[in-house]
Amino acid sequence: MTTQTTKYHELADELFDIQQELLELLDRARRLIRQAPVITYQRADAYWLAHAVMAITRDHQLLGGSMMTMDETVAEIVEAAKAEADEVGAI
Repeated sequence: MTTQTTKYHELADELFDIQQELLELLDRARRLIRQAPVITYQRADAYWLAHAVMAITRDHQLLGGSMMTMDETVAEIVEAAKAEADEVGAI
């Protein structure tokens, strides 16, 4: 494995960890907002919470999505690592 391939794997791993933390924090925020007036919770859940989740992952039950999610960014980095490894292996 090359230095660049290792770097890509480290990037992907760290971004995946951040993604999981973000989803946990959004879940925590959702639980907190449930204690607010119902209309406040409904608006937050329908707008900024939904937008944040859709930007991070396609694994949700919401209508719509993001043109490019954090999931897809991580997947692209993993693919770049594989391509780099294949290129080095072909030499």
